Amino acid sequence: MSSDNEQQTATRVERREGRLHSIQEVSDNVGRVLSQVAKPLKVELHGDDIAQLVAGACALAIPMAFTEEVWALGSTLSSGRIVLVAVTSVLTLAFFVRSLFYPGKHLREYPLDFVKRLVTSYLLSLTVAMVLLILIDKGPLDDLQLALRRAVLIAFPASFAATAVDYIK
Repeated sequence: MSSDNEQQTATRVERREGRLHSIQEVSDNVGRVLSQVAKPLKVELHGDDIAQLVAGACALAIPMAFTEEVWALGSTLSSGRIVLVAVTSVLTLAFFVRSLFYPGKHLREYPLDFVKRLVTSYLLSLTVAMVLLILIDKGPLDDLQLALRRAVLIAFPASFAATAVDYIK
């Protein structure tokens, strides 16, 4: 026997005002929509995301760029260690981005958007770090290897702050 109170829930993805949304509808047994909830999917990268990534990167890159520890570590760590820091940074950031922006099956549905967001987040953070170091004369233009080593150390935490700010917008 079927009850008159049976409800069905359906979820679909729909573009609204240029952005993807997950639409969840609850219907009664005759198909009348009882409620509808639209939640933005944050799988695509937009211009406002870029601004938020830069702002978030600055939030941690600015204080870190002014520390002597980063300057010294960038000077003394081997190139191999710097590469390991960069690889660890990108891998950890990939997990972070996947967890926040691509839960469930979203990663399978939007793999190129995932790669674009990951690469953009890291490169913007690295660029912010490099610009800050150049501005305070700790990213010497005549020794770009040293500048890049220091920027990699700063970009590690700055990329997480950038992604967090982008997510909580």
